[in-house]
Amino acid sequence: MAAPQPQVSSSPSSRLEEILATNARIEELSDSSGEYEDMGTATEEEQANMAYLDSVRIPIKDQLQTDSSEVEAETLEVVLPFLEGNPNDFPLNIFGIPQLQRKKHIAFLKQSLGDYPSGFAMMDASRPWLVYWSLQGMSALGHDISEFQER
Repeated sequence: MAAPQPQVSSSPSSRLEEILATNARIEELSDSSGEYEDMGTATEEEQANMAYLDSVRIPIKDQLQTDSSEVEAETLEVVLPFLEGNPNDFPLNIFGIPQLQRKKHIAFLKQSLGDYPSGFAMMDASRPWLVYWSLQGMSALGHDISEFQER
């Protein structure tokens, strides 16, 4: 039985250079030219799959009506247009996704750090989490949260 040959290990930086130099690596897609690859016409099987997905887009509804199913239906009525298009004509980024409305998000998060009405007393135990996530959200949006350190 032959002994296994010890493998010569190269340094990580030389291995990275080797990977980057090959033509077989995956290249990033870029929208800088505004052009996309033409995928051609969908096959019959692909068209059937798309038709099926269109048919099941709307959730299945049963005959049993409850308070929660009514709320679910109302929520779907409000949310589905946003999932299927851009009903408010928000400006879109290069990926076709509505641009983040930073100022409105920050204003909402600041409001959640304020005092709550008496009806929110049941959420007192969750208050630390609400503060944490509000501050984290503002930080992620690039907002200076130092003004909240004293509170």
